[in-house]
Amino acid sequence: MKRLQIKYRALLGILIFYIPFHICLSPNYWDDKGFAQILSKYDNSLVQYTIARYSIWSSRITIELVVPILAMLPSVVWKCLNLLVIVLLYRELIWILEHIFELRENSVYYVTAVLLCAFPFSIMAQTGWIATTTNYLWVLAFGLYAINRMLKGGLLGIRLSRQEMICAALAVCYSASFESMAAILFLIEMGLLVYCKKSGKKCPAVVWMCMGMTAIFLVYILCCPGNRLRPIRDAQYWMPDYFELTLLDKLRMGILSSYMHFVSLPSPVFFIFNVIIFLMWKGESAGKRIMAALPVFTDVAWTGWFMINYLLGWRTLTYQVPTPLPKRFSEWVEQGLLLVTVALWFAVVLYTLITKVKKGWFAVIILILACLPEMAVGLTPTVVASILRTMIYLYMAMILLILIMAENEAGKWPAVSRRFIYLCMLMGVILNACQITRHILLYG
Repeated sequence: MKRLQIKYRALLGILIFYIPFHICLSPNYWDDKGFAQILSKYDNSLVQYTIARYSIWSSRITIELVVPILAMLPSVVWKCLNLLVIVLLYRELIWILEHIFELRENSVYYVTAVLLCAFPFSIMAQTGWIATTTNYLWVLAFGLYAINRMLKGGLLGIRLSRQEMICAALAVCYSASFESMAAILFLIEMGLLVYCKKSGKKCPAVVWMCMGMTAIFLVYILCCPGNRLRPIRDAQYWMPDYFELTLLDKLRMGILSSYMHFVSLPSPVFFIFNVIIFLMWKGESAGKRIMAALPVFTDVAWTGWFMINYLLGWRTLTYQVPTPLPKRFSEWVEQGLLLVTVALWFAVVLYTLITKVKKGWFAVIILILACLPEMAVGLTPTVVASILRTMIYLYMAMILLILIMAENEAGKWPAVSRRFIYLCMLMGVILNACQITRHILLYG
């Protein structure tokens, strides 16, 4: 243990936390159960299965090939692979902090590990452990790997090894199969092309390779008949009012569903993020301090409001979603106030990142890219079901931003403030453990 670097000690802590839960959970219900039996409907022919899924359901060809095979194998195979993907996710988050923001203090590795253990991992079981993780956790981890290899070559000018090129191609082959990640990859690839052209650099082969593969997947996604048929079926099941919604209504659903996820049940990661925003304006004018207090104040206020609703019997104690077409005056008022809250939150966060953070524009890009999947799912009739698992993008962005902001300012904070943040992180880990345990006891 003494010979291990700090980052690997932190990684070992993540594994110690997640391994017991992976031993106990059972990935054999809901969509996992369906995928375990689905190939038998097509005489165990992957070709027939893929053609049928593409025609009537989904363009996620790579993921759709992996999930039924994993569901049919002994669960220990997926459990081991999933733990390795969690390791990959940690390493890629650390890579961004080390190489883009030049953060290599010991606290960076420990705090990243603790926040990954405080992230509500039970949302990765919303449709079944295998189906949800392979579509969201794995896509994000492999997508980050591909993005970081492109940043390494295009932004930092470091030559990639042959093994890295092969792994980057495989990562794109998997992650670009998911619609929102394909869009994120393409935006980053275009950004790197523009950067290389303006800086007079030769665009590295890894960017061209990834961009070509992403473009093929985007064409495949846009041409998929299943992607046009699926919303009709989903609307009938999840949101019968879907076709009455305007574009603004759909955007409202995406925005409010995301924010209500954070505040309808206490979210330690979101709360810590807001506290960090407040602490960054320590010593500034009263007006700026009041501005900086808005995110944490509204977080506490809305969580209190939903808790009062639960105690009075108006709502259940769960993640809340907005009404697609509000009819009562109280619903309009609540959603209007929530929209104002989100607008203020975004304004304060963006202003803080731009004015207070070194390389703040990179931080802004991370936040905006993480919001794209939430906005995309808001345009679909499955927003009430899919927004929960889609929140992994914003959670990982917030973990990065917490580290980026805290390491810029932490030395200026009093000891009591730092202890309070550490206490919040510890409570987040405990809450995550309780949520995972509850899910395992109820479902498997």
